Amino acid sequence: MSAPTLSLAERDRRHRVVAERMAQAHLDVLVLPASTARWEQTMADSRYLSGIGGFGTETLTVFQPRHGATAYVFNRAGYWKHAQDWTADIRDGRNRWADNVRERLGEIGFSAGRIGISGLGALTRNPDGIVPHRMVMGIKEAFPAAELVDATGFMNQVRAVKSAEEIAVIERSTAIAEAMAARVTGLKQGDTERTIYAAMIQTLLVEGGELPAMLLLGTGPNLDHGSFFAGTRRLEAGDLVVGEIEGRYLGYSGQIVRPASLGRASQTYRDAVEIAVACFNDVAAALLAGASLAAVLGCFKDAVRRHGRGRAEALYPLMHARGLGDEVPLVMSAEDIDAAPEIRLEAGMAFVLKPRIRYDGVSAQIGDMVVVGEKSGRRLGKAPLALTEVAWG
Repeated sequence: MSAPTLSLAERDRRHRVVAERMAQAHLDVLVLPASTARWEQTMADSRYLSGIGGFGTETLTVFQPRHGATAYVFNRAGYWKHAQDWTADIRDGRNRWADNVRERLGEIGFSAGRIGISGLGALTRNPDGIVPHRMVMGIKEAFPAAELVDATGFMNQVRAVKSAEEIAVIERSTAIAEAMAARVTGLKQGDTERTIYAAMIQTLLVEGGELPAMLLLGTGPNLDHGSFFAGTRRLEAGDLVVGEIEGRYLGYSGQIVRPASLGRASQTYRDAVEIAVACFNDVAAALLAGASLAAVLGCFKDAVRRHGRGRAEALYPLMHARGLGDEVPLVMSAEDIDAAPEIRLEAGMAFVLKPRIRYDGVSAQIGDMVVVGEKSGRRLGKAPLALTEVAWG
């Protein structure tokens, strides 16, 4: 094998759990679409059961409990047959997804029943879904006696709570992100935003991570957020380097926020970062099984009030679920809490916790991966939560 994989025991656990829940939901077949949008986050369901993805690999998975998983990749199926041991039935699909589904369901003798298709409904960041209209029409035409069911929520709930093996992978992804963030200490006169981006991507790959991975980077004075686009401006003394850095291993995201300054930052910004760190620690401790989202938000507001000594303001989003893809619960903002205040956390849910505050007119943010525990959340990163000040002169 040439591609790293999770264990076969983890594969079998997933297949077993999904089969049990399919029986409860009266689903006969699952169709999990190929979608490489949003850094492959939208292909999480397919990869969850097939184990195949990364580097832009488009994979549609058809799963039936008695027959297991069949994966259709755009092409180069031969590589994947030898690169991993999770899925034996891998085929070139040429992105003819309706034809692929028709082929596989015909082979297993399916003609009528309930076909669950993930991505028909809204995902957190894809409110219109991700399934091509022509694919749906093709499946309907091929199986007129079948009922097509939205399985988006079904798969979201299956993936929401992570196994111990998944958490270990997220921890490794977070370590990769920390190694990427450390590259800012090597910046020098004449470097640009693209220099930072290139150094971080190199580190991602050298450390065993995979593409695509999300990087939001921004540089400049008094900056409070990054951008998806790496510009060509040359770095200057007094610049802040801010944004969100994602390590990615086996498709799992480890996302962190580690602000840096080129030279010594202003005392106000240093104070703002320290307040954000103190808020992080308080909220991380509150991420325990059974806690409501409303209670977590209340903890954040209280932390900002106490640590900011009445001079700080809470900004959003506070945190959102991270893992193999577009995860639930939803992105946490004040509006999300108002819509579903009694959603309860479960042990094994994973979040990027990234409190942002405004203090004396300056905005600062810090962030790390946290797993919900029985008595407290557990931070997955190991590097200090602090502002990095890069020697510059």
